[in-house]
Amino acid sequence: MVCISTTVLFYLPTLLLLPLGITAFSRHVATESLGGVIFDEVLLSDRKRIEAETQLQLNSSLVTLNTTCLSIACPTENLTFIQHDVDPFNFTCSLTYHHIASPLAISFETDIQDIVSLSPPFWIYLTPQLDDPTVTVLLLAFSVKRHRMGSAFLKVWVREARPGGLSGSLHAFNRDNASQVEEYYDWVVNASTNNDTAAMGFLLKVLRPRGVLEVVFRVVIITLVCKITFLIGCELDARLIWRYLRRPVGTIIGFVCQFGLMPLIACGVAKVVPIKSEFGFGLLTAGCCPGGGASNIWTLLLDGDLNLSMTMTFISSIAALGMMPLMLFIFGRFFIDVHSLCIPYLLIFGQLCYISVPVMIGMLVKWSMPRVGQLLVRLLRPLSFLFIVIIIGFGVYTNLAIYRLIGIYPVILPAATALPWIGFCLAGFLAFICRRSRAEIFTISIETGIQNSGIAILVLIYSMPQPEGDLGAVMPIVVSIFTPLPLAAMLIGQMIKERRLSCHRTRGRKSKEKGTGLMGGARKPLTATKRIKEDDDDNEEEVEDWNSNRNV
Repeated sequence: MVCISTTVLFYLPTLLLLPLGITAFSRHVATESLGGVIFDEVLLSDRKRIEAETQLQLNSSLVTLNTTCLSIACPTENLTFIQHDVDPFNFTCSLTYHHIASPLAISFETDIQDIVSLSPPFWIYLTPQLDDPTVTVLLLAFSVKRHRMGSAFLKVWVREARPGGLSGSLHAFNRDNASQVEEYYDWVVNASTNNDTAAMGFLLKVLRPRGVLEVVFRVVIITLVCKITFLIGCELDARLIWRYLRRPVGTIIGFVCQFGLMPLIACGVAKVVPIKSEFGFGLLTAGCCPGGGASNIWTLLLDGDLNLSMTMTFISSIAALGMMPLMLFIFGRFFIDVHSLCIPYLLIFGQLCYISVPVMIGMLVKWSMPRVGQLLVRLLRPLSFLFIVIIIGFGVYTNLAIYRLIGIYPVILPAATALPWIGFCLAGFLAFICRRSRAEIFTISIETGIQNSGIAILVLIYSMPQPEGDLGAVMPIVVSIFTPLPLAAMLIGQMIKERRLSCHRTRGRKSKEKGTGLMGGARKPLTATKRIKEDDDDNEEEVEDWNSNRNV
């Protein structure tokens, strides 16, 4: 029999029952691994099938042939929620059916209940209406708990039931409640048959909350980056930058490391470490980014070559407009469908302007007003420390929903940490092989390992659907957190070393002054000794002259 059903345009098109045999609540609750990977084959097959059907029906009014006509329609805006731990979210869907030959027990449950769960899961009893040609519509009220950011499927199981129930009656199903579980299996036919395959389903999405604090944090960071890069411009030497452009050995090494080594490292780590595809693509995006403004700050703090650092940052930022999409196209196919990506070039260009324009203004100030530039440079180190403190403190609090995922998926920590740290080591080793100076080795290593996380986050958020984009953005955020740890350790060691040397010099100076004061009366004998030594030298010269004359 042909079953025709129509839905309003803003409704998710109807998903129709397929003849899958006897199905019921899943035997177990599926979970994700510590890296977010799902290993349950039944769950994966259900997800792929439901996702394919949903995608197909979003583009057309698809009608399925079936002897039993059963459809569920939900408004699409009801299937996307904002994360909230306390208050459940309520929405309504419509259940339409006719020509039912036998009683049915239709059960509803989410597959990953750590992300979103029904409060509570339930099942509904439907009576047969084979002789009744009318179409029956029931409104189903769902209440969901939005635990954390992510995606889950609301799965629908359909199973033959015993006669005698009240049509449209709802029954709760709590796995921890033995009486509710027993009641369900008393009503269904062939209760011993276990089949986890779901007949229908909907994709539910939980997004992270966005508030005023996030906007304030972004404005503060942009302002600080502009000020710091302006002050860096006041310290740059245009002649040295021109020298690096004329003989770009260090710049070429940095370019090869930035767009050759880093994407390979990111792709390799993401494939070796068991993390979900969203995290893998996020790590790859971070590895394809140019050097960030923080690299110039750390180069300054660790006494690297600041002119080389700024030259490399500028060149890699310009090259990223072409190299970044190319690298994502080459390596991104291992994680997602790269043809569905839309790279936000305009936003990337705006990010690059935050770095390049203030630097040029700073260089202009140094050229036109050298004294003013020297005074402004004194603010560079304090402002750099303030930037690091704000990133660590205010940034963590603002993006708390994202940082919570680190505790849920701890495997992303070694994956995100490995990218910059391996980049530091390999880039420094390559620069050492090429016989660069110590300052250049430090600079190339820092410039390679520190990525522009802001560009990676923009690409992920604006080129991918949500919450996949936000999930992917977790990786560049974690990368930016753990990137400075070895650099901070080196900075602390350098400060301790400088402090000890300063104390040693101070002690030596004091002991010298003390010794000079105690032996003040011995100056004349020392002077006399010096004179005797000078007289001896003169005598030796006279002897040499006499011998030379005698030989002649």
